[in-house]
Amino acid sequence: MQDHWSHAPADAAAGPADDRPADEPEYGGEPACLLDRVCPDCGALTEHSPPTRCPRCGATVERA
Repeated sequence: MQDHWSHAPADAAAGPADDRPADEPEYGGEPACLLDRVCPDCGALTEHSPPTRCPRCGATVERA
């Protein structure tokens, strides 16, 4: 019986449905580290990689 809180199919424990090995990580989404986009003055996250300006306070965000 499937738990009503689970979004996984009942046979999900059998392994991945694709041909990818089980120990291979999935890729996609945001980069692991966005630290270079954090404004040093106010902590806001910029939309673009440095060098750029902070959209919140206008400070220059330089490359590390």
